[in-house]
Amino acid sequence: MNHEVRALLADADRALRENNPAAAYDHFVEAGDVAAGLQLWRSAVRCYRRGVELDLFDGRAVGRLARVAPRAGAGTEWAEYVTVLAGRPPWPRFDCRIAQLVIGDGGAVVTCTPVGTVLEVLMTADDRIEVHPDARLASMPLAMALVVLRRAMWTAPRDDAPVPMSLDVIYAGRSPMRLDEVGDWTAA
Repeated sequence: MNHEVRALLADADRALRENNPAAAYDHFVEAGDVAAGLQLWRSAVRCYRRGVELDLFDGRAVGRLARVAPRAGAGTEWAEYVTVLAGRPPWPRFDCRIAQLVIGDGGAVVTCTPVGTVLEVLMTADDRIEVHPDARLASMPLAMALVVLRRAMWTAPRDDAPVPMSLDVIYAGRSPMRLDEVGDWTAA
């Protein structure tokens, strides 16, 4: 990874430690811009995605992801996300940084502050889950759901893991995606 990108990521992490998510978001987006300018497409995707984790509803990082993700071989899920955000969905705003997987007698859900349940989760096989958005968020795009789900499943991802943990996710009846702890996904 480029030195300037690393410095911006360090600035973003420092802003998070200082409880300044807006500054961290800006640093992640800037790091993504620098990485994209250097044609470091996978790095750009990861930088922008970290920004999206801070603000699921700010279209800057999502729009940039839609442009660079295909160059990184990351698919077209981000374009759907841009379209949904452009329609200004009437959803309550929520933060996925503290998403939690809550398991009880009635099944499992992902909750986010302050709205409560955002995703319903059912484990259908080893390393495979089926996920559906809460009824209030019925038009939640796949990329948004995967970002939220990743935060709930792996609260402390190992960024330097030689082989990241992963699982298959079937979102709202779509084809399975393989989601890993770092936040990357591919068709399963």
